Amino acid sequence: MAIVSMLKVTLLALRADRAQLMQALQDMGCVEIIESPAEAEAFAYRGQDMVQEYARHMADIRWALMALARYDNDPKPIFGTYPEIDAHTARDTWARAQDILSVIDTLNQIERTRGELHAEELRLTAAIQALTPWQGWDADEQDMQQLKTVQHVLGAVPARNLPALEDALRQSPAALQVIGHQRDQQLLYVAGHRSAFDQVQAALDQAEFTRETLAEAEGRAPRDTIARHEKRLQDIAQQREQLTEQTAQLAGSIHDLKVLHDLYEMEQKKASAAALSAETEQVFLLRGWVPKAAGDQLRRVVARAAPASVVELTEPAPDEQPTVLLRNKPVVAAFEPVVEGFGMPDYRSIDPTALMAPFYAMLFGMMVSDAGYGLLMALAIPIFIKVKKIKFQNARMLWLLIFGGLATVVWGIAFNTFFGFNPVPQITSWFPFDTVNRPLEVMVLCMAVGVLHLFAGLGMAAYMNFKRRDPVAAISDQFSWALLLIGLGLMLLPQTASAGTVLALIGAGIILLMTKRGEKNPIKRILGGLGALYGVSSWVSDILSYMRLFGMGLATGVIGMVFNTLIAMVWDGGILAKALAIVLFVGCHLFNLGINALGAYVHACRLQYIEFFGKFFEEGGKPFKPLNNHTRYVRIVGDASPDNAA
Repeated sequence: MAIVSMLKVTLLALRADRAQLMQALQDMGCVEIIESPAEAEAFAYRGQDMVQEYARHMADIRWALMALARYDNDPKPIFGTYPEIDAHTARDTWARAQDILSVIDTLNQIERTRGELHAEELRLTAAIQALTPWQGWDADEQDMQQLKTVQHVLGAVPARNLPALEDALRQSPAALQVIGHQRDQQLLYVAGHRSAFDQVQAALDQAEFTRETLAEAEGRAPRDTIARHEKRLQDIAQQREQLTEQTAQLAGSIHDLKVLHDLYEMEQKKASAAALSAETEQVFLLRGWVPKAAGDQLRRVVARAAPASVVELTEPAPDEQPTVLLRNKPVVAAFEPVVEGFGMPDYRSIDPTALMAPFYAMLFGMMVSDAGYGLLMALAIPIFIKVKKIKFQNARMLWLLIFGGLATVVWGIAFNTFFGFNPVPQITSWFPFDTVNRPLEVMVLCMAVGVLHLFAGLGMAAYMNFKRRDPVAAISDQFSWALLLIGLGLMLLPQTASAGTVLALIGAGIILLMTKRGEKNPIKRILGGLGALYGVSSWVSDILSYMRLFGMGLATGVIGMVFNTLIAMVWDGGILAKALAIVLFVGCHLFNLGINALGAYVHACRLQYIEFFGKFFEEGGKPFKPLNNHTRYVRIVGDASPDNAA
């Protein structure tokens, strides 16, 4: 259990040395820069523009990479296995930065053109849809303007009103032509002598006529306009293909864009850290945190980068809260992501990882509870890590699954399950647990594991109180509950009922009298103790929550058995059926392993966070975030500062 001891860093140096110092601290990767509130307002850093400039360039590059994503054939980084870029390549990229950024301008122009084409395509498509019903009308605007004595209109009437309109127009010097139809509307051309067009208009109004101007035809016959628009749509499609080809030609810049993005990211990190400093015309002041073990190294690095600087390392003041860094041995460190997922412990508290790790592996194994699944995890994941050359720090979650797989093998043997089979006949002395045929025994086991887990949490809380030299709190808040719960458990057995009663009464008495030990009013003190005693119901619910171990283990085994039964039915066929059965066996059991391993991970975390951590965990710590050279796409090795670019 290790929360790394921190030292407070106060660094005073010349502004002329700031670039070298920030680069040295970034390469060191173990100093977190914090704001200097006392000096921030009066001596604020004046380089904020650079932070925003780098952020803008990074956003532009990420947009360009997203636009070129379909052409990106670079292997995707997985678990921190980034391709390495040496300092020479990085400096060459800095030297070509403007040429690389010009790719973004070209992409912007391509995207603007593509957007304009898309808008035009939508407009033309809408016009074609509007004109298609009018294709039977072959006159254009010029033809219609030559009519001197005739007034004419285009429009639509409901189909039900067309017969009445035809009858009305027969009594006038007018003519009607049906051009087409659209849904329940008849599209018409109506012409009449100007002297009698008022009568024609009255008939049209009576028929609910709606005038149409055919503005989309742009003065031409509809069929001519449609043909013209379709030709333009073909041209747009060709232009879009040309734009796609132009975009593909830019794919060669993807790698340079990634390198340049990460170079900007490294500079932005340094600029953001520098922005937390305070400065005058000649000097600047930085404050931060560094692990105590790296204090001497920090002095050497700073002296080498800026001999005129001054470094002061001090212990944190009682009112200061250093950021939190967990450091454990590899086996325990694999379980640190579980703690980090819940929240960092307080700096002056205790790292619970070492105590939690064996319980987590045990709970995970009980829920998966199939030796075949556990063996597969314990063998396949290390091979994957070896092939991909993943560093331990980046593969902690994978190692957690490996240890969970080993625990699953142990519990799978105890439950006599191997890929859903029971390979050995049930022999009570060897395989005492059977979730299907003897579930009560497994339920008792799950609750016993839960009691052990909860008592470990109580023990941790007591240890923390003793460490703080507060034995009264340990006795009042932890040992009292242990006595009460043990006593209640013993009372369930006739042989130990009397001893259990004594222990329970002693524990209840301590809780009653000592829970509100700071309260001077005896009535309030007793009432507070009674309220605390009511908390025994929450202990019962906590213990019962461990029944999920039984439920998850039962689900894994039963699903595996069902798969095997169905696959055996397929196996009884011919050769093809046997081949299909093998494929089904692999696929079904991988599916069963996947869903149950995921469920086991989630529920094991839940039992740690709520039941276990709830007994002692003191959160509130902020994770240690040092200035480093971790980037998004590549790993840059060596000094890649633009000041050293060729």
